[in-house]
Amino acid sequence: MTTAPLTMRAALAAALTEAVDADPALVTLGADGQALFQGVMARHPRRYVDVGIAEANLVGVAAGLARSGMRPVAAAMAPFLVRRAYEQLRLDVCVPALPVVFLGVGGGLGYGHLGPTHHATDDITLMSALPHMSVHCPADAADAVSVLRTLLPADGPAYVRLSARADPVLPAEASHGDPRTPRLLRAGDDVLLLATGRCVAEALAAADALADDGVDAAVASVTALHPFPREAVRALARDRALVVTAAESLGPGGLGDRTALTLGREGPPLVRLETDHRHPPVASHEDLLHFYGVDGRGIRSAVLGQLTRNTRKA
Repeated sequence: MTTAPLTMRAALAAALTEAVDADPALVTLGADGQALFQGVMARHPRRYVDVGIAEANLVGVAAGLARSGMRPVAAAMAPFLVRRAYEQLRLDVCVPALPVVFLGVGGGLGYGHLGPTHHATDDITLMSALPHMSVHCPADAADAVSVLRTLLPADGPAYVRLSARADPVLPAEASHGDPRTPRLLRAGDDVLLLATGRCVAEALAAADALADDGVDAAVASVTALHPFPREAVRALARDRALVVTAAESLGPGGLGDRTALTLGREGPPLVRLETDHRHPPVASHEDLLHFYGVDGRGIRSAVLGQLTRNTRKA
């Protein structure tokens, strides 16, 4: 029986309620968005604070609560949390390394048709640049729950990118074990596909298509982007003829950038698939992934193209 897709917000709503039940210091905050906190509001109404559409205030209030001994979890739409409140994120929370977990809803291209004002392909880059901030990009709803449970109780600032809509359901291995280390979802000897977030499902689709092309592709999901699991990625890439990274985020500080620094010149050839600054069309999430070349078709094409070039050089 096929499992119905579940949004990250729906999955985390239950996990957050359980966390608030268990930890009297945990308090939740939102910026005019309550979907994540329905259970908390029903069972612990005094443990939820809504600041309205005011992301800078959201961060400032969370910082004040953290300084008073509470453990805040704050959520807002990713494009506005990251851009409107960046100064507060840096100075109020990250410089003093306060234990605040931020949930950015609709990171990457998740808001699709709402256009570039609501896209946040820069969130990974920006949040990774903040001092003491850890950055996580779950691959599906179950992975998002595993990240939250690993982070709580928080011991420093953390950012978790959440998708806006239901994602494809991934194999159970995508959410098993410590999310701070890559998970190998598919074995393969020829090529390693490293993906994060929504692109993990695309990498698995590409691997299926590549099998028909005679290419044996391994797929690994990388949820923790900062700090980056360098030793684990080196081990996965060892003895591979090619590594391809796929992420719906800008290059600096992203999966491809960190993989390149990790593997260095002595590593296998690396192809980085990521978004750029082209103005996108008004389109669905899936069509936007295709526009930037980070969907299953784009990944397959990049692998076949690079393997052809490698064969010609040989």
